Amino acid sequence: MKKRDRISSAIAGAPVDRVPVSAWGHFFLDEVEPVRFADRMVAFQQEFDWDFLKVHARASYHVEPFGFAYEPSKAAEKGHVLTHTPVVHPEDWLKLRPAPLSAPAFQEQLDALARMRSQLPDDVPIIMTVFTPLDIADKMLDRNAAQLAEHIKTAPEAVGHALSVFSETLKPFVSKLVEFGVDGIFFSTKWANAAKLTPAEYRRLCLAHDLNMMSPAASLPFNILHACENEVFLDTFRDYPTSVLHWDDNGAHNPSLRAGRVSTGLCVSGGVDARTLAEEGPDAVDAKAVRAIVDTGGTGMILSPGCSLRVAATSSENLKALRAAPEKAARLLSQSGTA
Repeated sequence: MKKRDRISSAIAGAPVDRVPVSAWGHFFLDEVEPVRFADRMVAFQQEFDWDFLKVHARASYHVEPFGFAYEPSKAAEKGHVLTHTPVVHPEDWLKLRPAPLSAPAFQEQLDALARMRSQLPDDVPIIMTVFTPLDIADKMLDRNAAQLAEHIKTAPEAVGHALSVFSETLKPFVSKLVEFGVDGIFFSTKWANAAKLTPAEYRRLCLAHDLNMMSPAASLPFNILHACENEVFLDTFRDYPTSVLHWDDNGAHNPSLRAGRVSTGLCVSGGVDARTLAEEGPDAVDAKAVRAIVDTGGTGMILSPGCSLRVAATSSENLKALRAAPEKAARLLSQSGTA
C-alpha cells in the first residue's frame, strides 16, 4: 500500500498491509533556523521512511509573537533557555492582545514547511504541531504548571482572556496551514489529564477556545489530538475534529491503545514510550511495538512513540526497530489468522 492509502485505511479501521508508523522529537540545534530545520526534518523522514512526517517545531514559536524570548540551546540534548516572558502575575494575562500572522516565528514555520513539502514525495503526508490555547499559556510560563494552575484558580477571567487571545491569534495560522496543504494538525495538550484538571473543568475552560482555533482544520483528513502525560482522559474530545487520538499508553494510569480505541471508536496512536526508546535496546523496542500492534489486532492504529523522542539519547538502531515492527507484527497476525 502507498503511505496515504495505508493511513486512510488505518483511520477508517479498515485492513492494512501493516500499521503505519512514524516518530518525532526535538532537534534543538536545528529548529531555530527554518532552512536548517526543514532539511533536518526531511533527512529524518528519508532515513527511516516513516509513513508521515510530524513536524516537531520548537515549542516557543507559539509564544514568541507575544514577547517570549529565549537563548538557543548549545547542546543537542538540552532545550532552549527562557530569557523573558511578558506574563509573571495573573493580571499580566489581561495585557495580551492578538499577534499578527506576519510575526517572524509564524513565518519561519511556514517557510520551513514549504521547503519540506518541496523536498518530499507527494505520498508523504505532513502534519504540523499546534498547541492548544491552554498549552500556549503553559508555555508562556515556561511550563510552570503549578503557577498556571494558581492563576486559573485565582484569576480565571484573566486566563480566559489569554486563551481567547491565543485562539484568535493561532486561528489564522491554522488557516494558513490548511491553505498551504498540510494533511492534518497535531493538536497537543499537557492539560487533558486528571493530575491537572477534571474532564468537566477542561471542557469548561478550554472547549470553546480549542474548537475556535482548530475550526479551519476541521475538514483535514489526518488531524491528531495528543493528550500528554499521565492519567489522561480521552472521551472529552468527542466534539473535536480529529481522526486520531495519541497518548502514552505506557504512562501511569493511562488506557491501553486497545481500550482507547474501544471507548472512543477512533484510530489510536502510540505503542512505545520515549524512555524505552532512549534507554533500552532494539529488542525491548521491538517487543513493546509488536505487542501493541497485536493487541489492537493490527487495525485502527498508528505505531509511534507515546510522546516526543529524546532525540540525542535515542539510537538509530532503536528507531530502526520501531520502523521494522509493523512488518513483523503483520506476519504474526497473518500466521494467527487474525489479520
